[in-house]
Amino acid sequence: MDCKTLVACAVALAASACQEMPQSGAAPPNAPPYVPANAMPPVVSMASDEIVGPVWQWQRTQRASAPAIVSAAPDRYTLSFQAGGRVNVRADCNRGSSSYEVNGAQMKVGAIALTKMACPAGSQDAEYLRSLVQVSGYAIDAGELVLTLADGASMRFRAVP
Repeated sequence: MDCKTLVACAVALAASACQEMPQSGAAPPNAPPYVPANAMPPVVSMASDEIVGPVWQWQRTQRASAPAIVSAAPDRYTLSFQAGGRVNVRADCNRGSSSYEVNGAQMKVGAIALTKMACPAGSQDAEYLRSLVQVSGYAIDAGELVLTLADGASMRFRAVP
């Protein structure tokens, strides 16, 4: 065997050693990924036209085992949903944004990046933010946005014209 043939054989051997060997029971290389039958459908990050556009002012949060928490200043607690899966948030003296995902009537709000100003005494920012990260669904009821929370509570918002 001459030197060129020997080098070509070595290169071919090295290249074949770098390829993954199929294991018994493994799916063919072009097979779709395995998804269990009970898996939830993928979450779609598309905004619903009915919530995009207006600024939504927080009116109240209703918990099953407690009296309603009524917003003392709705204009200081707002949401503004954008078509690209972002939501602008105002929590009293702080402002920020988050991602959100909608799948039918299900909704999820991601972690909220927020300024860290100290709000005045009596602020409802902590309750408002604590509730927003628990959002699990939404609906429009009599022109109001109703966000359902994972614990069964609901937040109601009114659109600002």
